[in-house]
Amino acid sequence: MPEGALYLGVDYGGTKTLAAVVDDSGRIAARCKVATPRTGGAKASFAAVVDAMTGALAETPGARERLAGVGMAAPGTVDPATGRIGWSPNTNLTGIDLVPALEKKFKAPAAVGNDVNLGTLGEHWMGAGRGARQVVGIFPGTGVGGGVILNGALYEGGSATAGEIGHIIVRMDGPRCGCGARGCVEAIASRTAIERDIRAAVKAGRKTRLTEWLEGDLAIIKSRLLRRALDEKDELVTEILREAARTLGVACLNVRHVLDPDLIILGGGLIEACGEFMLPLIEEVAAADSVKGIRPPARIVRSQLGDDAALLGAVAAVRAKLGIAATRETPVYPVVEAGEFGRVTAGGRTYESDLHVRGNGKVRKRNKKKIKEEVGDAHLVGIREVRKLCKGDPALLVVGTGQGRSLKLTPEAETFLRERGVEVKLLPSPQAAQAFNAAAGRKALVLHATC
Repeated sequence: MPEGALYLGVDYGGTKTLAAVVDDSGRIAARCKVATPRTGGAKASFAAVVDAMTGALAETPGARERLAGVGMAAPGTVDPATGRIGWSPNTNLTGIDLVPALEKKFKAPAAVGNDVNLGTLGEHWMGAGRGARQVVGIFPGTGVGGGVILNGALYEGGSATAGEIGHIIVRMDGPRCGCGARGCVEAIASRTAIERDIRAAVKAGRKTRLTEWLEGDLAIIKSRLLRRALDEKDELVTEILREAARTLGVACLNVRHVLDPDLIILGGGLIEACGEFMLPLIEEVAAADSVKGIRPPARIVRSQLGDDAALLGAVAAVRAKLGIAATRETPVYPVVEAGEFGRVTAGGRTYESDLHVRGNGKVRKRNKKKIKEEVGDAHLVGIREVRKLCKGDPALLVVGTGQGRSLKLTPEAETFLRERGVEVKLLPSPQAAQAFNAAAGRKALVLHATC
């Protein structure tokens, strides 16, 4: 790693605390995970946070001398000025002013925020939301959390509780939510609500494979088991998850009407496990919007960062506190020309083959023989190929289809790109080269050199 500023990010959760050393480009240099103590009060919990952060620092020689800031994500309501947690479910950190405590311990500026807010900020900086100015994150899991980015910055609201999308009421006479209200999104679409509905249906005589797999104990049903039940066409699980997905679609519709964001990012354990089933249903509900704007509405995409989202968001938060914009350096891309049949020029070099320009700016010949072995037709761009093209996290993929428009994406590749928020343009190769050259930001290109 080159010399430069380093940051510590930590995601404090109910069962584990994950810390990482992150550089200015958003690259994670080292990680450390410790168990979050269930007993011992706030001091024991803060000690676990310090242990995780110290452990990550120890994995990076010279990191303490280069440490520019520390950021922390925690569940519950958080005062952004002091880092004091006003209310936090299933954790013991309530009552500590975390910002001064972290600054004293690590001798560096600190920022602390709600974990889902910072997860959305992390996706905006390094994940599915990069390049967008207005972003909303919705993360269904044990509950349904949310986060809002407006004009490129995290919006926390007057009482630091903005983005509570899980508590939008979508059914006035619906089930009771943990917050005390009825019919919240969280009361229908969280994993906790799904578990409740499955237990009630089984008690009423419905059948599900989950009863067999869990030996009758349906107290906790992990998202991976819900995915397994979907794969095996379990009627009850499919029915309940369909209702959860449609409720999330209504939430997305409400978000569009109130905030009109560029992008809505869906993440969390439930989406990671069951997104292939749920996302089309969510999009179907949102697409039925009768309120039409002057441009296409917000795209709905899947999160990209997984467990790293909140800790990267914590780093983005302390960088924002230091006045550093949450942007990444754009790679240098070659100028591409595709005027002559069978030949492509990229960066002044001529290739007599199909070509890739990956998201990281690297130019590679397209291996048509290998692609034919993988997908059965060299005129198809499959998921393995788009994964390579997406190295460097492009926001745009331009596909040069050849003069006869013969190059096409497979359905699996289209799904991969859509879920990751990558815009796709399919154009005849000369126009594709022009569109690629004209595009700003992070981009990628696959170009068919012949017909």
